[in-house]
Amino acid sequence: MRDHQFTQLASLVQHALNTVPYYRKHRQAWGIDARWKLTPESFAASLPILTRPEVQEGGAEFHSTKTPKAHGNIGDTFTSGSTGRPLKTLKTGLSEMVWQAVTLRENLWHRDVRKKLAIIKIIEGSHGDYPNGAEYENWGSFASQVFETGSSCMLHVSTKTHEQVEWLQRMAPDYILTLPANAQALTQYCLTNGIKFPFLRQIATFSDLLRPEARTACREAWGVPVADMYSSAEIGYVALRCPESENYHIQSELVYIEILNEEGRVCAPGEVGRVIATPLHNFAMPLLRYHSGDLAEVGECACGRGLPVIRRIMGRTRSTITLPNGEQLYPSFQDLLVDFAMVQQFQIRRRERDGIEVRLVVTRQLTAQEVAAFEREMHTRFNYPFRVDISYHDELARSPSGKFHDFRDVYSERSGNGG
Repeated sequence: MRDHQFTQLASLVQHALNTVPYYRKHRQAWGIDARWKLTPESFAASLPILTRPEVQEGGAEFHSTKTPKAHGNIGDTFTSGSTGRPLKTLKTGLSEMVWQAVTLRENLWHRDVRKKLAIIKIIEGSHGDYPNGAEYENWGSFASQVFETGSSCMLHVSTKTHEQVEWLQRMAPDYILTLPANAQALTQYCLTNGIKFPFLRQIATFSDLLRPEARTACREAWGVPVADMYSSAEIGYVALRCPESENYHIQSELVYIEILNEEGRVCAPGEVGRVIATPLHNFAMPLLRYHSGDLAEVGECACGRGLPVIRRIMGRTRSTITLPNGEQLYPSFQDLLVDFAMVQQFQIRRRERDGIEVRLVVTRQLTAQEVAAFEREMHTRFNYPFRVDISYHDELARSPSGKFHDFRDVYSERSGNGG
């Protein structure tokens, strides 16, 4: 596997050094010349770790000026992630194909594709709105080309928790795919109200950190396991949960992962380190030795699959919110900054019953019309007319642990109302 990875890395690194302005500009300073040979040792020694802020600030400096035509059309994804700062990532048709291939692998590992799937996530447009959501004859165009699948249905994740539960009762899916914090909110509501999903076989989670209490709550509420996926918009898939344990298997065909301790050495099983990722197939925007900010513990697995193992992922989390009427929802800020280019970073705190505080780092202050538009956006995201107090800052604080939370329901946490 390592030999195959470095055969692919050789092409990727050479392409980046030749066609990506950022790497072309720095290669001499890094000592990469005609005599340089790519090995695991030289890769780690010559190429510095790349951080998310560097990619955000570099922008087009990380875009290839000559992506191979055979890699297909170039699209983009936009995410603020949990850092509250926007990041635009270019992807090719090849990147999408390998993403879909691992999606098929994940389905084969964990579920019967002939059954019914419900997806609760961010959905563009209004076709996933409550009460009907959206219904489909299969699990998507890619899966249905390979398998005869069951039906699927979708609902927007910003739907209030009790409405999601009612929708799920009507849809009666065998599997639910959603974000971890939303899954936990659903379980809390069902446990409080004595609601069972007798039709449910499994919860699948993605995007955010799956906390141990969320996994436990799914078993307590519905008696089902959780199959978690470790991925990000800029990297793609990193790891999938093992079908036979709660370990995660790194998807080495797609991504080269280094888990490094504070001294920069590769972690041994049981050690926690920084997750350094190099996606192997994205030639439109190569990210070499990229660190998004996540930490993980290296593990071992007896299942026999042979892929490297992560025992635990320590990433960033988001929060659900308990509204003044007692309803819960999972506010989404995935594409919040698309229409507010002057905002570089945001942090949202709900400190009062009917008010939220929005802290912004900006290139310029918002006009009165932009403030009004931002307030309307907050009302839409929260499904509630909160009073919105906007303030401007040079930088935004992190938690004592060094993590950044773009949103917290401090009011509910303080009053013990959940969230």
